[in-house]
Amino acid sequence: MTPERSRDLVARLEASSAAAPARYRGTVLALTLTGLALIALVLCCLGGGLLVLVGLAAWLALHGSAALILLLKLGKLLVVLAIALWMLLKTTTRALFVRLPAPRGRELTRAEAPALFAALDRMRQQMKGPAFHQVLLVDDVNAAVVQRPAFGLVGWPRNYLLLGLPLLEGMSEAEALAVVAHEYGHLAGSHGHFAAFVYRLRLAWGTLHAVLEHQSSRVGRWIAAPLLHFVPYYNAYTFVLARADEYAADAASAALVGRDAACAALKRSRILGAQHERFIGRVFDGIAQEATPPSDITTRWAASLGEPLADADARLWLDSALDRVGLVADTHPTLRQRLSALDAGQSLDAAPAPLAGGSAAEAWLGHGLPALREALARDWVERVGEAWSERNQELAQQRQRLQELHAQTERSEAETYERWRLWLRLAPDTGLVEDVAAFNAGHPDAAPTLFFEGAARLAVGDASGIALLERAIALDVELTQPACSHAHPFLVERGDSAAEAWAQRWQHRATLEAAREAELARLTADAVLAAHGLDAGQIDALRQRLQAEKLAHVSRIHLARRVVRADPTVKAWVVGVEITWWGRQRSKTPELVQQLAAIEWPVPVVVAPLVAQFKPLTKKFRALPDARLLG
Repeated sequence: MTPERSRDLVARLEASSAAAPARYRGTVLALTLTGLALIALVLCCLGGGLLVLVGLAAWLALHGSAALILLLKLGKLLVVLAIALWMLLKTTTRALFVRLPAPRGRELTRAEAPALFAALDRMRQQMKGPAFHQVLLVDDVNAAVVQRPAFGLVGWPRNYLLLGLPLLEGMSEAEALAVVAHEYGHLAGSHGHFAAFVYRLRLAWGTLHAVLEHQSSRVGRWIAAPLLHFVPYYNAYTFVLARADEYAADAASAALVGRDAACAALKRSRILGAQHERFIGRVFDGIAQEATPPSDITTRWAASLGEPLADADARLWLDSALDRVGLVADTHPTLRQRLSALDAGQSLDAAPAPLAGGSAAEAWLGHGLPALREALARDWVERVGEAWSERNQELAQQRQRLQELHAQTERSEAETYERWRLWLRLAPDTGLVEDVAAFNAGHPDAAPTLFFEGAARLAVGDASGIALLERAIALDVELTQPACSHAHPFLVERGDSAAEAWAQRWQHRATLEAAREAELARLTADAVLAAHGLDAGQIDALRQRLQAEKLAHVSRIHLARRVVRADPTVKAWVVGVEITWWGRQRSKTPELVQQLAAIEWPVPVVVAPLVAQFKPLTKKFRALPDARLLG
């Protein structure tokens, strides 16, 4: 199911759920039972089919010479089918019982953080949920509850609470408890036991779908097809329920700590996330000067929180977060919707007040906080140390190369672009702006150099670079993401509300490019083909080249343009190769594909052997006029 169809279906289901909530829940229950029955049916079919094949082989072996001859003739087919059924049965069963990795973090004990565990005990008593088996301290601006069943997706679960130290450093005790209570609400079933069961089942279906999607055998894909079609519809139908669960978890959080603290927590978590992202960015800005990462990053973060946060920054980050929509699969409503559901009133757009007292980290971790900061800082240094050192050396080499390019009196076009790239990356200044602007005076429609000038102007604080980036994108849409990566931080630093539009623009383009790359990376039988669009001279030259190659075991060669659904503007071509029966029997397919791929084509191509799995493509190639190059 495409993201667009999923969004449309979810919108219709939200309307039907609001009109008849009881009927909607009944539908979800029916789908849940259908899904469980479908898994049981698939497992029974796989197991039954395997037993039938084994029984048939045994029967043929025991019933005389004629049956034995038939067994020998059918032997390869029986073995292939048996192996396919066995592998799919094993894969499906393993997916149901896969052991999810245990969360990682610094384990906290009741003895070293008694205040924290006392708060968790009170929360558990009020919300009537299960106990935590482990509480882990991590270095994320987040808190999460993870349930890890003993036998993969079923069985006695172990419950983990993950607490991000950067989050606790910036929140009051009540606000941090509100965040934890929201996550715990899903586990405790604050939105009902059935909804909690569906919440966990969605995760199970997602894991099973990811495993079955990678089936390579034809038999495996055929048997797994019902499950692969069912999961997207189940996720869409339960999406509305899962989104309602988010509101219920917020309500449970507000019931525990109060509406004001719950609303403040929702807002402050977004602000802290953006603030921490900027902090980390500034830490990594020092990578060129420092050979090793700083060993006191957690202490630096805590110290930065002691400095007053500019009102403009807080308002900008909150405004950007209020209406931000997550990815298609994200069941969280927007921040504005969640605050409205909690009846935040007139304070909905107002940033939370600065912390009046100590932080949740100080209240919950007490005297052990300095040692915990050091432990997480050591883990961070160990995790990023190697990459930091490599990047530091890489930047030193780039600085040396930039000096060499500056010293040259004459440069090629490639060297000119390389010099600008390094200059912009390492030490942008007015000299770079003047250098690129002088070139652009004679080349007003050169998209890459317009991009360089725009980025260079922003780097020295000149807002006119925004208009230049817009012109560059208009000339070459592929420059959208790099342009956004310069425009967005520039506008954020200045508290300009236009920053959010650039962030959304980047996200939209990133989603499109990811979908495009995923589609291009995998050629399937349902690909859409169109006329290649090459001129007669190019086609004649290709035919002569192919004839000179003396391609044995090839009956026909076709060329067509592939229509990329995610981005129809992309130019991609496919070479379809029909291989003779004798060539297939002699396993010449890989050799022929490599031989054709080595040819210098006038356009970028993917060579596809038109074997059984691509039979529909063969018909599409033959239906296109002028697609045939050989044969």
